[in-house]
Amino acid sequence: LTGTAEGRGVRATLTMAAFNYLKNGGFEIGDLTGWTLTELGSADQLYVEDKLADSCEGTKHMHFWSSAKDSVEFMLEQSLTDLSSGRYRFTISIMGGDGGETVIYAYVKLNGETVTTAPMSITSYGEWDTAELRGLDYTEGETLTVGIYVKCQGSGNGAWGKIDAAELTREE
Repeated sequence: LTGTAEGRGVRATLTMAAFNYLKNGGFEIGDLTGWTLTELGSADQLYVEDKLADSCEGTKHMHFWSSAKDSVEFMLEQSLTDLSSGRYRFTISIMGGDGGETVIYAYVKLNGETVTTAPMSITSYGEWDTAELRGLDYTEGETLTVGIYVKCQGSGNGAWGKIDAAELTREE
């Protein structure tokens, strides 16, 4: 947009962000509102942390840490049933370290059946890995579940990480 103000030329730029259908996708509420956490291991810490320096976006993220080998294993997911029919895209980001052997992936389920996954990894502090799952065809009335599965053997002092910036948006 261009125009004048007080005799001077002005220009404004408008940027439109896609609507995120997930509730609390960046964990900014400060808890797991909207999410279901299923702990499959015995991690020392699994909680929403408020720490700007460790966040991908905003100031909060899902934090995990454990001192023991083979103790980090969990699923973090959100289910939606009130979407309109269309094609959707899911993204989620993770960073961390000391994972040792890991199995980490983002996933999408329709009516309880996994329809697609994307492998992810943790390498070191500040190195975010973002999974993008596209072309998710949804029909009104179905249950769409998006999430991340994390399993870390741990190396040395166990494994740690942060999960942030989950988005479910419509594809055009």
